[in-house]
Amino acid sequence: MMVIGVLGPPSRASVLSVFDNWAEVTWGVDSATDVLERVAVNPIDLLVTDASVMFLTDEILHLVPHSVKQIVAIAESDGVFEWAARLAGVSAVRHFSEIPNAIRPQSETIEGDVGSPLREHVAGDVHTSRVIAVWGPVGSPGVTTTAISLATVSAAAGLSTLLCDVDTRGSSVAIALGLVDEAPGFASACRLAARNELTVSELRRVISRFDRKDVSFDVLTGIPRAGRWAEISPEKARIVVTMARSLFDVVIVDVGFGIEENEWIDDAPQRDGCARDIVRSVDSVVAVGRSDAVGLSRLIRGLDEIRDLCPTPLVVLNAVPSPSGGDAADALRRFSGHEVRMAIPKDSRGGLDDAMSRARQSQNVWRKILVEAGVGLPVARVSRWRR
Repeated sequence: MMVIGVLGPPSRASVLSVFDNWAEVTWGVDSATDVLERVAVNPIDLLVTDASVMFLTDEILHLVPHSVKQIVAIAESDGVFEWAARLAGVSAVRHFSEIPNAIRPQSETIEGDVGSPLREHVAGDVHTSRVIAVWGPVGSPGVTTTAISLATVSAAAGLSTLLCDVDTRGSSVAIALGLVDEAPGFASACRLAARNELTVSELRRVISRFDRKDVSFDVLTGIPRAGRWAEISPEKARIVVTMARSLFDVVIVDVGFGIEENEWIDDAPQRDGCARDIVRSVDSVVAVGRSDAVGLSRLIRGLDEIRDLCPTPLVVLNAVPSPSGGDAADALRRFSGHEVRMAIPKDSRGGLDDAMSRARQSQNVWRKILVEAGVGLPVARVSRWRR
C-alpha cells in the first residue's frame, strides 16, 4: 500500500477519505518545515500538497525522488494550476479525486535529481535558472547601473531576464529606465504573497516591461518612498523570488547597500532584513565599489560585513581611472583578500544610455561576470515566458 503525507491547511482533513482503499495517510501537516523533518526519518511514496509557494518551496521540491518519490499538487484556480504545472517533478491536479490518475507507476519514478522549479528542458538540454544579487556599500558606487548592465547583456544573449529593485533605502531602477513606478511592482508582489494570492498571472500583471532598441527585459520596480520599507519583508520577498526563479532564466536583484541587523530589539521588523535574506539565499552576489580612497575603504568594510552571509562575491570596481586600477585592485586584495573580477573605467557620467551602450560594446566583459555567476549564455535561446 502506498504511503502518503499531506501538506496543507487543516480543512483538507475532510477529504482524506479518497485514499482509504488504496493508500495509507501517515500524517497531515500545515508546514513545509514539518514535512522536511518527517521524511528525513521516514521517507514516503507520495506527498499531496496544496499548490502554493508557501508549500512548494525549493526544499520540498528537492525531496524528489529521494525522501519523497512523487508530489501531487492541488490547484483549483487556473492561474495556480498554470504555475504548478510548470514545476519539475510535480503533477498538478484540480481536485483530490484526480490524484489516482496523476500518480506515476513505481517503475516510472524519476531517477536522479530533478532539481527545483528552476529546471526545464530546452533544446534537449537541462537548464537551471540563476538568481544574482547586486550589492554595494553606501555612497552610490553604481549598484543600479551594474544591475542594469547585467540585465542588458543577459537579455541580449536571448535569456528571459527579470530585474528586481529591492533597495529599501533608495530604489532607482524605475527612474533610471524611465518606467512608471506609481505602483511598485515588487511591493505589490509581496502583498499578493502575504495573502497567498501570488500566481503566474498576478506576477505578470505587476511586472513592467523595459524595451529599448534591441534590448528587452522584465522589471519589478521598487518602492518610490523609503518610508514604505515595511512592505517588503524577508518572508514575502523570498516567496516572490522563488516564483521568479521558476519563470525566468536569470533573475537579477538590486538590493542596495543596507544589510544591517538590528540585534538590540528582539523580534523587531528589520529594515534591511530583506537585503540580508536575499544576499544569503541567492546563487551569486556581485559586489560593486568605487576605486577612490573613500569608496575603496567602504567596499573593504562592506565585504567584511557580508562575509558570513554569502560565498565569495564577484567584485566589480566602478569608475576606475585608468592609471589607478591596478593599485586599487592590489589594495583590495591586501586588505580584504578579494580579487577584482572586473574594473569599469571612469566615464562621462552620461547616465543610463552610456551605461547600456558600454554594456553592449563590452558584452564579453559583462558575460564573464554572468558566466562566473553560473549563468549559461547560449548564442540564441527561446524565452520561457512569451508575452
